[in-house]
Amino acid sequence: MTENRSKIENLKKVTLSVEAGRTQDSMDLTQPFQFEFIFGLGTEGLTPFEYELADKNEGDEISFCLKREKTREIFEHLCLPFHHLSERPDSFYLKARVVKVAQAENTEVVRAMAGITSCGDHCCGDDSCCHF
Repeated sequence: MTENRSKIENLKKVTLSVEAGRTQDSMDLTQPFQFEFIFGLGTEGLTPFEYELADKNEGDEISFCLKREKTREIFEHLCLPFHHLSERPDSFYLKARVVKVAQAENTEVVRAMAGITSCGDHCCGDDSCCHF
């Protein structure tokens, strides 16, 4: 039996191409940007965002509407760099395409876990985080 290495699973390093827009068909708030994270490291289990990505393969895409006040709840410890948004609307559509799924090195997992614990409940504390 061969393992499908392109499938998103716990402790895999996931690279996404992310963009946002005012409507589902118009990604007019950002240019596509890449975001990389280790899947499944949250202390409370998977985030709602990770649930959407679970078992997706390279090339798969997810899209949904986000309300500004729900970003902390949706992403929890994941800090998507929303400083890429040209404006900060009350709600917007987010599209994420799975670019790459790879086995994370042990050092990458440890580094990511340390980053999560160092953020505490205030995350990064700057505008680059998803909690705006």
